Amino acid sequence: MDTPRPSTTPVEVPPPKPPPPRPAPPPAFSPESLNGLNRDEVLALFGRPTSETRHAMGMTWRYRRGDCALSLVFYPEVDTEIERVLGYELERGKDAATCIRRLRDTGGRNGK
Repeated sequence: MDTPRPSTTPVEVPPPKPPPPRPAPPPAFSPESLNGLNRDEVLALFGRPTSETRHAMGMTWRYRRGDCALSLVFYPEVDTEIERVLGYELERGKDAATCIRRLRDTGGRNGK
């Protein structure tokens, strides 16, 4: 006696899932994009500064990582009194975009 054979109906196999998308690279960062940031936004980018200097109307935060140094000058807005970056200064001879990217990538871990 023959044993019954299982049904040969084809089973649909779902297509494989595509791999998850790669994370987007960090956006290009220009030094000029620092102008107008408030202190919380700067802290989110670079972490705590290496040093702070209070002036009559504003404040300067200095960040240093190895031979890369950046000073950010904050002044309060007239209407809101929120301190925002009005200007920046890098050590002479440093490539601004590379220096800022280096400081940002270290997440505020200042020092050598």
